[in-house]
Amino acid sequence: MFMRKICLYFFMLSVFCQCVYSQDSQTLRALSLDALKKLDTVEPVPFTRTTHSDAQWFPEASFSLFIHWGIHSVAGLEPSWAMMKNCPWQQDFYEILGWDPYLGKENYYKLLKEFNPPNYDPDKWIKAAAEAGMRYAVITTKHHDGYALWPSEYGELSTKQYMDGRDLLRPFVDACRKYGLKVGFYFSPRDWGYPGYSQSMDYKKPFEFPHGWTNEKNQEAFDRFYEYTTGQLSELLTRYGDIDLIWFDGMGWQGIDDIRTEKTLAWVRMIQPHIVINPRWGGKGDFTTPEGFMPDEPPEGWWENCVSWSGHWGYSPHAPFMPDSWVLEKLVKIRSWGGNLLLNIGPAGDGSMRPEYYEGLSRIGKWMDLCGESIIGADGIRNWYSFSNVPVTRRAGVWYLHALPSHEGSITLEGVPKPQKIEMLNFNVPITWFTYDEKTQKLSINVSMTMRDNLDNVMKVYWDEEPDMQVK
Repeated sequence: MFMRKICLYFFMLSVFCQCVYSQDSQTLRALSLDALKKLDTVEPVPFTRTTHSDAQWFPEASFSLFIHWGIHSVAGLEPSWAMMKNCPWQQDFYEILGWDPYLGKENYYKLLKEFNPPNYDPDKWIKAAAEAGMRYAVITTKHHDGYALWPSEYGELSTKQYMDGRDLLRPFVDACRKYGLKVGFYFSPRDWGYPGYSQSMDYKKPFEFPHGWTNEKNQEAFDRFYEYTTGQLSELLTRYGDIDLIWFDGMGWQGIDDIRTEKTLAWVRMIQPHIVINPRWGGKGDFTTPEGFMPDEPPEGWWENCVSWSGHWGYSPHAPFMPDSWVLEKLVKIRSWGGNLLLNIGPAGDGSMRPEYYEGLSRIGKWMDLCGESIIGADGIRNWYSFSNVPVTRRAGVWYLHALPSHEGSITLEGVPKPQKIEMLNFNVPITWFTYDEKTQKLSINVSMTMRDNLDNVMKVYWDEEPDMQVK
C-alpha cells in the first residue's frame, strides 16, 4: 500500500511538472508571436548608431568573453566549417587533431545525439570572467550549422528535438546577471542545416540551384527562410529579459539582393530598444568587428576585436593557450585605440572548461587588481603613437603609460608639460627616476629592469593640466 502511494505521488508530480512546462511554453510562444506581429508593422528606416542611454556601456566595457559552443564541441571540431569540403583554413587542424580531410555534413550531424552536457556550469565560467575584469559575455546561440541551444519552435535542429527541451541559454543569462556582465547573444542568420539553404558545402564550388528553379521560386524560398529566421530571433529577444548585445554573423540567400536589413534591425530595436547591434546583417551596426587581426590604424567609432585564446573558435583540446602577456598586449593596444577585446574560448562538449581557462583568468585578475583602472573603463588616446613610444590610456587628469614586455629602454612622451607626479601601479610606488626637458617638453621615464615583469608595467602620470593631444 505504501509503495502504491509513493508511485502515485511521483506520477502526479510528473503530471504537474509537465503541465507547468506546457504553460511556460505557451507563455513563451505567445511572447514570440507578439514580437512577430510587430515585425509586420515595422517600416524600414536608415540605420543609425544607437544613442540609447542604456547602450552607452559598450564603449567603456573594454574586456569581454566570447564562447563558441555546440554539437561541434563533442569532437573538438571548428564550429560548422569542419563539415565543408576544401575549406582552406581547416588544413591547419587536420594533422593536429587527426581529422579526416573531409568530415562532411552527414558525419558532422551525427554529433547531434552526443551533445547533452552533464558538466555545464556557466556560473563557474562567468564568475571567473568577472573576476578577471570582463564586462560582457557573448555565447553562440546558433552557429552556421543551425543547431539552436534553446528549445526553438522553429526548425528541427534545437534542444527541443535532441535534448528533451533543455534550455542551455537560461543558465548562461542568469550567471551573467548574477556577476554583473552584460548579456550578448551570437546568432547566425545563415543556416547550413536549413533544408534547401543556398550554400555550397564545397568551398571551391559555387552553389547551384535545382534545374528549373525560377526567380519566383527563389523569392518564395527566401521568404520562408526569413520567416524561420525571424521566428527564432523573436524567441531570443523575448524569452530572456533584457539582451544587451546581438552578434549576427552573416545573412544572405543566393540571388536575393534585399535581405531586409533595415526593417529587421528596426524591429530588433523595437523589441529591445537598448540593444547594441554588430554589423553582420547587411553591414549595418553600432560597432565594427575586425576578426582575428589587429587593424593597421584605429577604427572610427565603437569597435571590438575578437580573437581566439586557444586554437580555433571551438573546443580545441590539443591547442595551447596563448600566454597572459599575449592577452594583455592585445587588450592594451585595443583599449589604447578605444576598442573592446572579445576573447574567445570553446568549452568541451560535456560543458567543462579546460583548467587553463580558470588559471589564466585568475592570473589576469590579479594583474587587474593592481592595474585594472588603466584599462577597464579608461579612455583611449587613438593617436598616442604620434607622441609616445608606448600605448597610452587615460582618465580625467591622468594618463596611463603601458610598458609591454616587448618594450625596451625608456618610456618617452614628447610635447607634454611636466607632470605633477608619477606612480607605478604594479607595485603602488612613486616613480622619481624620470627626467623632463623644459625646452623640448620631453618626458623620459627610466624603469629599472628589476621592476619589469613579463606582463604590462603601468606608469600612472598625474597632470596639473592634461595635455591636449587630440584625445578621442
